[in-house]
Amino acid sequence: MTDTRIPALTADEGEPTVAFSVLTNAGWVTHTDPTGNSQVVAPGGQARMVFQPESAAYANTDILWKVEAVTFTVDVDQDLLAIPAKPRTWSATFTGEVPVELIAAFLERLVAPDGIDRGPSGPSPAGPLAVAA
Repeated sequence: MTDTRIPALTADEGEPTVAFSVLTNAGWVTHTDPTGNSQVVAPGGQARMVFQPESAAYANTDILWKVEAVTFTVDVDQDLLAIPAKPRTWSATFTGEVPVELIAAFLERLVAPDGIDRGPSGPSPAGPLAVAA
């Protein structure tokens, strides 16, 4: 039996389907354009992952992957000026050199049904270095 493990720090980019499968297994829907750029959208549309190998953004910045979320959805006929506050949004980007297994680990945590535990028994607010000290 051959050992297929390699150190994450020396891994190459890998096979994109590893990341896509995390989201599609969680019920996200993939949309691909004719050039090969794809986005995978969360149920309810509040988050998406963009994979853009044929985009100007990738050619100019090396950002191959982008994951972004917003805390509310907007109806097609909703007056955008009626939204009382700026939505909470965030994004994470990954260059083409990031091993896809690391992106998949990020996505697995993103779609984990148990969410993020910020209770007293959860991770230390000071971060992992404080726990190790």
